[in-house]
Amino acid sequence: MAKSAKLDFLAILILAIFPKCWSFSTTPSSTKASIVTGANGYVAREVVQELLKESPTESIYCLVREGRIESESKYWKQKSDCIQVLPYDMLDGGSTMKEALKAARECHEEICVYHIASVFGPSEDHVQTAKDNVQGTEDLVNALSAESNGQKCRLVVISSMAAVRGSGQEPLNGKWYTDKDWNEKSNLGDNWGSSYQWSKAESEKRAWELAKEKDIPMTAICPSFVFGPPSDGMMTNSYSIELVGQWVWGKSEVQSRLCVDVRDLAKAVVAAGNNPKAIGQRFILSKEERVPSQEMAEALKSVCLETGVGNADSITYDANFQGGAIPIGSREVEATDRLEDVLGVTLRPVKETIGDMGRTLLMTKE
Repeated sequence: MAKSAKLDFLAILILAIFPKCWSFSTTPSSTKASIVTGANGYVAREVVQELLKESPTESIYCLVREGRIESESKYWKQKSDCIQVLPYDMLDGGSTMKEALKAARECHEEICVYHIASVFGPSEDHVQTAKDNVQGTEDLVNALSAESNGQKCRLVVISSMAAVRGSGQEPLNGKWYTDKDWNEKSNLGDNWGSSYQWSKAESEKRAWELAKEKDIPMTAICPSFVFGPPSDGMMTNSYSIELVGQWVWGKSEVQSRLCVDVRDLAKAVVAAGNNPKAIGQRFILSKEERVPSQEMAEALKSVCLETGVGNADSITYDANFQGGAIPIGSREVEATDRLEDVLGVTLRPVKETIGDMGRTLLMTKE
Protein backbone atom coordinates (compact mmCIF):
# COMPACT_ATOMS: atom_id res chain seq x y z
CA MET A 1 0.00 0.00 0.00
CA ALA A 2 1.37 3.44 -0.92
CA LYS A 3 2.42 5.76 1.90
CA SER A 4 -0.30 8.35 1.09
CA ALA A 5 -2.96 5.63 1.01
CA LYS A 6 -1.81 4.33 4.40
CA LEU A 7 -2.09 7.84 5.85
CA ASP A 8 -5.60 8.29 4.43
CA PHE A 9 -6.65 4.93 5.86
CA LEU A 10 -5.24 5.86 9.27
CA ALA A 11 -7.06 9.19 9.28
CA ILE A 12 -10.37 7.50 8.46
CA LEU A 13 -9.81 4.92 11.19
CA ILE A 14 -9.10 7.60 13.81
CA LEU A 15 -12.17 9.60 12.86
CA ALA A 16 -14.28 6.46 13.10
CA ILE A 17 -13.03 5.66 16.59
CA PHE A 18 -12.88 9.07 18.23
CA PRO A 19 -15.71 11.64 18.43
CA LYS A 20 -15.21 14.55 16.05
CA CYS A 21 -14.78 17.04 18.90
CA TRP A 22 -11.85 15.13 20.41
CA SER A 23 -8.24 15.87 19.66
CA PHE A 24 -5.58 13.24 18.95
CA SER A 25 -4.43 13.51 22.58
CA THR A 26 -7.73 11.80 23.56
CA THR A 27 -8.76 14.82 25.68
CA PRO A 28 -11.63 17.19 24.88
CA SER A 29 -10.59 19.96 22.49
CA SER A 30 -12.35 22.44 24.81
CA THR A 31 -12.88 21.66 28.48
CA LYS A 32 -15.93 23.89 28.89
CA ALA A 33 -19.26 24.18 27.12
CA SER A 34 -22.27 26.44 27.54
CA ILE A 35 -25.90 25.47 26.90
CA VAL A 36 -28.36 28.32 26.34
CA THR A 37 -32.11 27.71 26.30
CA GLY A 38 -34.36 29.90 24.15
CA ALA A 39 -31.27 31.01 22.25
CA ASN A 40 -33.20 32.79 19.49
CA GLY A 41 -34.78 35.24 21.94
CA TYR A 42 -33.94 38.87 22.64
CA VAL A 43 -31.98 38.25 25.86
CA ALA A 44 -30.56 34.82 25.04
CA ARG A 45 -29.17 35.93 21.67
CA GLU A 46 -27.23 38.67 23.45
CA VAL A 47 -25.96 36.14 26.01
CA VAL A 48 -24.61 33.93 23.22
CA GLN A 49 -22.89 36.95 21.65
CA GLU A 50 -21.29 37.72 25.03
CA LEU A 51 -20.15 34.12 25.45
CA LEU A 52 -18.43 34.35 22.06
CA LYS A 53 -16.66 37.56 23.10
CA GLU A 54 -15.48 36.09 26.39
CA SER A 55 -14.35 32.70 25.09
CA PRO A 56 -14.30 32.53 21.26
CA THR A 57 -13.09 28.91 21.15
CA GLU A 58 -15.43 27.36 23.72
CA SER A 59 -18.41 25.35 22.53
CA ILE A 60 -21.92 26.75 22.78
CA TYR A 61 -25.09 24.73 22.35
CA CYS A 62 -28.01 26.96 21.33
CA LEU A 63 -31.34 25.34 22.19
CA VAL A 64 -34.36 26.48 20.20
CA ARG A 65 -37.72 25.13 19.10
CA GLU A 66 -37.66 22.53 16.35
CA GLY A 67 -39.04 24.95 13.78
CA ARG A 68 -36.18 27.39 14.36
CA ILE A 69 -33.29 24.94 13.86
CA GLU A 70 -32.61 25.75 10.20
CA SER A 71 -32.76 29.55 10.47
CA GLU A 72 -30.77 29.68 13.70
CA SER A 73 -28.11 27.31 12.37
CA LYS A 74 -27.70 29.54 9.34
CA TYR A 75 -27.47 32.65 11.51
CA TRP A 76 -24.89 31.30 13.98
CA LYS A 77 -22.79 29.62 11.30
CA GLN A 78 -21.85 33.11 10.16
CA LYS A 79 -20.64 33.92 13.67
CA SER A 80 -18.63 30.91 14.82
CA ASP A 81 -17.78 27.29 14.15
CA CYS A 82 -18.06 26.61 17.90
CA ILE A 83 -21.85 26.87 17.97
CA GLN A 84 -24.25 23.97 17.53
CA VAL A 85 -28.01 24.51 17.35
CA LEU A 86 -30.15 21.80 18.91
CA PRO A 87 -33.91 21.31 19.40
CA TYR A 88 -35.47 22.20 22.74
CA ASP A 89 -38.98 21.76 24.07
CA MET A 90 -39.36 22.91 27.65
CA LEU A 91 -42.53 20.80 28.02
CA ASP A 92 -41.17 17.41 26.94
CA GLY A 93 -40.29 16.29 30.46
CA GLY A 94 -36.64 17.22 30.04
CA SER A 95 -35.93 14.91 27.08
CA THR A 96 -34.37 17.49 24.75
CA MET A 97 -32.35 18.97 27.61
CA LYS A 98 -30.98 15.51 28.43
CA GLU A 99 -29.98 15.05 24.78
CA ALA A 100 -28.18 18.39 24.78
CA LEU A 101 -26.36 17.46 27.99
CA LYS A 102 -25.31 14.12 26.52
CA ALA A 103 -23.93 15.86 23.43
CA ALA A 104 -21.98 18.31 25.55
CA ARG A 105 -20.65 15.64 27.93
CA GLU A 106 -19.17 13.64 25.06
CA CYS A 107 -16.65 16.40 24.47
CA HIS A 108 -16.42 18.62 27.54
CA GLU A 109 -15.57 18.35 31.20
CA GLU A 110 -17.35 21.49 32.43
CA ILE A 111 -20.85 22.56 31.47
CA CYS A 112 -22.86 25.63 32.39
CA VAL A 113 -26.54 25.81 31.51
CA TYR A 114 -28.07 29.26 31.08
CA HIS A 115 -31.82 28.84 31.42
CA ILE A 116 -33.53 31.76 29.72
CA ALA A 117 -36.48 30.20 27.88
CA SER A 118 -39.95 31.07 29.16
CA VAL A 119 -43.24 32.33 27.75
CA PHE A 120 -44.07 36.01 28.33
CA GLY A 121 -47.03 37.99 27.04
CA PRO A 122 -50.83 37.82 26.91
CA SER A 123 -52.29 34.39 26.14
CA GLU A 124 -55.76 32.87 26.00
CA ASP A 125 -54.96 30.56 28.90
CA HIS A 126 -52.49 32.50 31.01
CA VAL A 127 -52.94 30.12 33.94
CA GLN A 128 -51.70 27.15 31.91
CA THR A 129 -48.91 29.25 30.40
CA ALA A 130 -47.74 30.17 33.91
CA LYS A 131 -47.83 26.54 35.02
CA ASP A 132 -45.88 25.56 31.89
CA ASN A 133 -43.12 28.03 32.81
CA VAL A 134 -42.78 26.44 36.24
CA GLN A 135 -42.91 22.88 34.89
CA GLY A 136 -40.27 23.69 32.28
CA THR A 137 -37.88 24.93 34.95
CA GLU A 138 -38.49 21.90 37.18
CA ASP A 139 -37.88 19.50 34.30
CA LEU A 140 -34.66 21.28 33.34
CA VAL A 141 -33.18 21.08 36.85
CA ASN A 142 -34.17 17.42 37.11
CA ALA A 143 -32.54 16.74 33.74
CA LEU A 144 -29.29 18.30 34.98
CA SER A 145 -29.30 15.93 37.91
CA ALA A 146 -30.22 12.86 35.83
CA GLU A 147 -27.42 13.47 33.31
CA SER A 148 -24.73 14.54 35.76
CA ASN A 149 -22.70 11.30 35.59
CA GLY A 150 -20.94 12.39 38.72
CA GLN A 151 -19.97 15.73 37.20
CA LYS A 152 -21.60 18.84 38.58
CA CYS A 153 -23.17 21.12 36.01
CA ARG A 154 -23.41 24.86 36.73
CA LEU A 155 -26.84 26.45 36.38
CA VAL A 156 -27.65 30.11 35.86
CA VAL A 157 -31.38 30.83 35.96
CA ILE A 158 -32.60 34.07 34.41
CA SER A 159 -35.46 34.95 36.71
CA SER A 160 -37.06 38.39 36.93
CA MET A 161 -37.70 41.39 39.14
CA ALA A 162 -41.24 39.98 39.07
CA ALA A 163 -39.93 37.23 41.36
CA VAL A 164 -38.69 39.86 43.80
CA ARG A 165 -41.84 41.93 44.30
CA GLY A 166 -45.45 42.18 43.22
CA SER A 167 -47.36 45.32 42.32
CA GLY A 168 -47.50 47.64 45.35
CA GLN A 169 -45.58 45.24 47.58
CA GLU A 170 -43.58 46.89 50.35
CA PRO A 171 -39.87 46.00 50.67
CA LEU A 172 -38.89 43.78 53.59
CA ASN A 173 -36.52 46.41 54.96
CA GLY A 174 -39.09 49.18 54.51
CA LYS A 175 -36.78 51.13 52.17
CA TRP A 176 -35.91 49.30 48.93
CA TYR A 177 -35.95 45.80 47.45
CA THR A 178 -32.99 43.47 47.91
CA ASP A 179 -32.18 39.89 46.93
CA LYS A 180 -33.94 38.81 50.13
CA ASP A 181 -37.34 40.00 48.86
CA TRP A 182 -39.78 37.59 47.19
CA ASN A 183 -43.01 38.34 45.35
CA GLU A 184 -45.81 37.45 47.76
CA LYS A 185 -48.61 39.42 46.09
CA SER A 186 -49.04 38.17 42.52
CA ASN A 187 -51.68 35.47 42.23
CA LEU A 188 -52.12 32.79 39.60
CA GLY A 189 -55.24 33.53 37.57
CA ASP A 190 -55.92 37.21 38.40
CA ASN A 191 -54.82 38.35 34.91
CA TRP A 192 -52.03 37.46 32.50
CA GLY A 193 -49.58 39.87 34.12
CA SER A 194 -50.20 38.51 37.59
CA SER A 195 -50.02 34.91 36.35
CA TYR A 196 -46.70 35.62 34.63
CA GLN A 197 -45.26 37.27 37.74
CA TRP A 198 -46.41 34.34 39.84
CA SER A 199 -44.73 31.96 37.40
CA LYS A 200 -41.38 33.77 37.66
CA ALA A 201 -41.40 33.67 41.46
CA GLU A 202 -42.56 30.06 41.58
CA SER A 203 -40.09 28.95 38.89
CA GLU A 204 -37.15 30.46 40.72
CA LYS A 205 -38.25 29.07 44.09
CA ARG A 206 -38.57 25.57 42.63
CA ALA A 207 -35.20 25.89 40.91
CA TRP A 208 -33.54 26.79 44.22
CA GLU A 209 -35.30 23.97 46.06
CA LEU A 210 -34.34 21.34 43.49
CA ALA A 211 -30.80 22.68 43.05
CA LYS A 212 -30.16 22.43 46.79
CA GLU A 213 -31.77 18.99 46.99
CA LYS A 214 -29.70 17.66 44.08
CA ASP A 215 -26.50 19.59 44.90
CA ILE A 216 -26.46 21.61 41.67
CA PRO A 217 -24.40 24.81 41.87
CA MET A 218 -26.86 27.55 40.91
CA THR A 219 -27.04 31.32 40.50
CA ALA A 220 -30.19 33.37 39.89
CA ILE A 221 -30.29 36.66 37.99
CA CYS A 222 -33.37 38.86 38.49
CA PRO A 223 -33.42 41.61 35.85
CA SER A 224 -35.93 44.42 35.83
CA PHE A 225 -37.51 45.45 32.52
CA VAL A 226 -34.96 44.75 29.79
CA PHE A 227 -34.27 47.42 27.18
CA GLY A 228 -31.44 48.01 24.72
CA PRO A 229 -30.68 47.48 21.03
CA PRO A 230 -31.36 43.95 19.79
CA SER A 231 -28.25 42.05 18.77
CA ASP A 232 -27.32 42.72 15.13
CA GLY A 233 -30.55 44.69 14.81
CA MET A 234 -32.46 41.39 14.73
CA MET A 235 -36.14 42.05 15.47
CA THR A 236 -36.89 39.06 17.69
CA ASN A 237 -40.32 38.43 19.17
CA SER A 238 -39.87 40.55 22.31
CA TYR A 239 -42.35 42.59 24.33
CA SER A 240 -39.58 45.11 25.08
CA ILE A 241 -38.89 45.68 21.39
CA GLU A 242 -42.61 45.97 20.66
CA LEU A 243 -43.14 48.44 23.51
CA VAL A 244 -40.28 50.79 22.65
CA GLY A 245 -41.28 50.56 19.00
CA GLN A 246 -44.69 51.90 19.98
CA TRP A 247 -43.06 54.71 21.94
CA VAL A 248 -40.63 55.80 19.26
CA TRP A 249 -43.32 55.84 16.56
CA GLY A 250 -45.73 57.75 18.81
CA LYS A 251 -48.29 54.95 19.11
CA SER A 252 -48.33 54.90 22.93
CA GLU A 253 -47.05 57.05 25.80
CA VAL A 254 -43.52 56.52 27.10
CA GLN A 255 -43.64 54.98 30.57
CA SER A 256 -41.21 55.17 33.47
CA ARG A 257 -39.75 51.71 34.05
CA LEU A 258 -37.21 50.21 36.41
CA CYS A 259 -34.90 48.79 33.78
CA VAL A 260 -31.56 47.34 32.68
CA ASP A 261 -29.68 47.26 29.38
CA VAL A 262 -29.74 43.90 27.57
CA ARG A 263 -25.98 44.20 26.94
CA ASP A 264 -25.26 44.64 30.65
CA LEU A 265 -27.61 41.77 31.47
CA ALA A 266 -25.69 39.50 29.10
CA LYS A 267 -22.37 40.47 30.70
CA ALA A 268 -23.74 39.72 34.16
CA VAL A 269 -25.21 36.37 33.10
CA VAL A 270 -21.93 35.19 31.58
CA ALA A 271 -19.96 36.48 34.56
CA ALA A 272 -22.26 34.53 36.88
CA GLY A 273 -21.55 31.35 34.93
CA ASN A 274 -17.79 31.88 35.10
CA ASN A 275 -17.29 33.17 38.64
CA PRO A 276 -17.40 30.57 41.45
CA LYS A 277 -18.19 33.37 43.93
CA ALA A 278 -21.60 33.72 42.27
CA ILE A 279 -22.67 30.17 43.18
CA GLY A 280 -25.57 30.13 45.62
CA GLN A 281 -26.26 33.82 45.13
CA ARG A 282 -29.22 35.77 43.82
CA PHE A 283 -28.65 39.07 42.03
CA ILE A 284 -31.06 41.86 41.18
CA LEU A 285 -29.92 43.29 37.86
CA SER A 286 -31.28 46.79 37.50
CA LYS A 287 -30.57 50.47 37.77
CA GLU A 288 -31.49 51.44 41.29
CA GLU A 289 -33.94 54.22 40.41
CA ARG A 290 -36.63 54.74 37.80
CA VAL A 291 -35.91 57.47 35.27
CA PRO A 292 -38.93 59.79 34.81
CA SER A 293 -40.89 59.08 31.63
CA GLN A 294 -40.33 62.64 30.41
CA GLU A 295 -36.54 62.13 30.38
CA MET A 296 -36.92 58.85 28.49
CA ALA A 297 -39.19 60.55 25.95
CA GLU A 298 -36.63 63.34 25.47
CA ALA A 299 -33.93 60.72 24.77
CA LEU A 300 -36.11 59.19 22.04
CA LYS A 301 -36.93 62.59 20.57
CA SER A 302 -33.22 63.38 20.36
CA VAL A 303 -32.66 60.17 18.39
CA CYS A 304 -35.43 61.12 15.94
CA LEU A 305 -33.82 64.50 15.35
CA GLU A 306 -30.34 62.97 15.08
CA THR A 307 -31.31 60.31 12.55
CA GLY A 308 -33.93 62.30 10.66
CA VAL A 309 -36.23 59.29 11.03
CA GLY A 310 -39.61 59.34 12.75
CA ASN A 311 -41.48 62.32 14.18
CA ALA A 312 -40.14 63.68 17.47
CA ASP A 313 -43.33 65.67 18.04
CA SER A 314 -45.40 62.48 18.04
CA ILE A 315 -43.55 61.06 21.07
CA THR A 316 -45.54 61.62 24.27
CA TYR A 317 -45.12 60.43 27.86
CA ASP A 318 -47.20 59.37 30.85
CA ALA A 319 -47.08 62.24 33.32
CA ASN A 320 -49.54 60.70 35.79
CA PHE A 321 -47.76 57.59 37.09
CA GLN A 322 -45.71 58.46 40.17
CA GLY A 323 -44.34 55.01 40.94
CA GLY A 324 -45.49 51.93 42.88
CA ALA A 325 -44.66 51.38 46.54
CA ILE A 326 -41.56 53.54 45.95
CA PRO A 327 -41.86 56.92 44.18
CA ILE A 328 -40.10 57.59 40.85
CA GLY A 329 -36.64 59.00 41.46
CA SER A 330 -36.17 57.30 44.84
CA ARG A 331 -33.90 54.30 45.30
CA GLU A 332 -36.02 51.26 44.48
CA VAL A 333 -33.55 48.36 44.56
CA GLU A 334 -30.18 47.44 46.05
CA ALA A 335 -28.06 46.15 43.19
CA THR A 336 -25.05 48.21 42.09
CA ASP A 337 -22.47 47.29 44.74
CA ARG A 338 -22.92 43.52 44.51
CA LEU A 339 -22.98 43.56 40.71
CA GLU A 340 -19.69 45.43 40.64
CA ASP A 341 -18.01 43.56 43.51
CA VAL A 342 -18.97 39.99 42.60
CA LEU A 343 -19.70 40.06 38.85
CA GLY A 344 -17.57 43.01 37.81
CA VAL A 345 -20.48 44.61 35.92
CA THR A 346 -21.23 48.34 35.85
CA LEU A 347 -24.62 49.31 34.41
CA ARG A 348 -24.80 52.03 31.77
CA PRO A 349 -27.16 55.04 32.06
CA VAL A 350 -30.82 54.48 31.13
CA LYS A 351 -30.82 57.38 28.67
CA GLU A 352 -28.00 55.72 26.74
CA THR A 353 -29.90 52.44 26.68
CA ILE A 354 -33.15 54.01 25.47
CA GLY A 355 -31.34 56.15 22.92
CA ASP A 356 -29.43 53.20 21.46
CA MET A 357 -32.57 51.09 21.32
CA GLY A 358 -34.66 53.82 19.71
CA ARG A 359 -31.93 54.47 17.13
CA THR A 360 -31.76 50.79 16.19
CA LEU A 361 -35.55 50.46 15.87
CA LEU A 362 -35.84 53.62 13.78
CA MET A 363 -33.02 52.76 11.42
CA THR A 364 -34.13 49.13 11.04
CA LYS A 365 -37.68 50.09 10.11
CA GLU A 366 -36.42 52.81 7.77
